[in-house]
Amino acid sequence: MTQVIESYSSPFYKNIIDLPPSMVRKLWKNGKIMILDIRTPQEYEDHHIAGAILAPLDYLEHLTELFEDKEVAVVCEHGNRASYATYGMPHLYKKRAYYMIGGMALWMSLGYEVESGMDENGLLWQKILEKKFNY
Repeated sequence: MTQVIESYSSPFYKNIIDLPPSMVRKLWKNGKIMILDIRTPQEYEDHHIAGAILAPLDYLEHLTELFEDKEVAVVCEHGNRASYATYGMPHLYKKRAYYMIGGMALWMSLGYEVESGMDENGLLWQKILEKKFNY
């Protein structure tokens, strides 16, 4: 009897691309992409990229109106949640999604700019959920 050995390889999605923070920053500075921060509100308040839109991972599937018509760089703290939010949920992105390698930790270690505090972009997700679910 012949035994077939199957190998597992990660799927390829033409709309998802891995990029280092340097390339994400360049696209962002040139106005080509939106930064989608999928961390918790507490993490966002502690430090975030200026102009980033907060869409916590736990609610991401309900918040697609924030980003569905835009190219986005998906950012978390170290890259693990962003990997899941792109490769694990490729159907959420109508346009291109960039998985930012290394997350905010690598962004900050490279000396790139961050802000702290809660702002309007950090509260949009709550307003969308309140309107959608009437609470």
